[in-house]
Amino acid sequence: MPVNLDALLRYHTINHCLQQRGKKWTWEELANACADYADEVAYRDTRSIPSKRTIQNDIKIMRSGDLGYFAPIKNEGGCYHYEDPSYSIKNATLNNTDLQSIALACKVLGQYKGFDFFTDLNQIFEKFESHIQVKLKQNIQQYIDFEKDEQAVGAYYLKPVLDAIGSQQTLCIHYQKFHDSETKAHILHPYLLKEYAGRWYVLGWHQQRQSIVTLALDRVKNIAASNQNYYQKEFDAESYFAHTIGITFMGGKVEEIVLEVEQEFVPYLLTKPLHATQQIVNQERKSTTFSYQLVVNQELENILMSHINHIKVLLPQSLKQSLLVKIKKSLQNFS
Repeated sequence: MPVNLDALLRYHTINHCLQQRGKKWTWEELANACADYADEVAYRDTRSIPSKRTIQNDIKIMRSGDLGYFAPIKNEGGCYHYEDPSYSIKNATLNNTDLQSIALACKVLGQYKGFDFFTDLNQIFEKFESHIQVKLKQNIQQYIDFEKDEQAVGAYYLKPVLDAIGSQQTLCIHYQKFHDSETKAHILHPYLLKEYAGRWYVLGWHQQRQSIVTLALDRVKNIAASNQNYYQKEFDAESYFAHTIGITFMGGKVEEIVLEVEQEFVPYLLTKPLHATQQIVNQERKSTTFSYQLVVNQELENILMSHINHIKVLLPQSLKQSLLVKIKKSLQNFS
């Protein structure tokens, strides 16, 4: 049975509550406890309290064998408690599906073992690896091989930036661009950590520029707390990047991008679209025309250049000219 993280947090919160001897819990009290714990671990800005139906469904699942809990939850006069005071869902036996899920999660998240940010996570891995000595786990991990990256420069700053976002702490970031000889101090009100192409970035409100900016952590030289009051601008990452590929967004306008693609490359775009706005405009025997609603940025141009032998830019003309300049420069490098 697939379970998301929010549901697991609720199960364990309910379990913690019901383990308290001598107390019986109403669904409202359990819902509030779940909301408090979710806010604590997820740095949420708005408190979201589960509904009565959600809590009742959680209890139903915990009572059942769907997750192997079979929790002895009793309802007396609208209040819940464990019939067996020694019971805990943490004592539930792991089945093969559970072990497979743990093995896959360890393999996926284990890629980050070299990051300081994941020190606490490493300790969890070590517990899994020392206490769940099963052949199944070992076999699954042998069957999966992810692309391996060297430890990212700037990963040292991941945890302090995340802590600052969670506590709404303004930062003074000393930053040096690749081609600058000196560092510059930036007062940033951080909102989001984002990874793209193996690099980490922090987005936030820039005190001096009075706008949202993106700073690459691999160019950060030092981070310190600032005494400036934190400015909470309404920011939604999904909306902010809705018409953007990659990390670069300078406030440009959304344009219609029209590409004519050779038929042999079309299946690649159908199985892995360049962007969520991808639509087919026209289909012919030798080519297919796609349209996108995007802000033109460096990442978009880089992707198009990587497939330039299969793609022809029809619109906009400015994008076509920009790529043409890059192509001519590339030809000069090989002349």
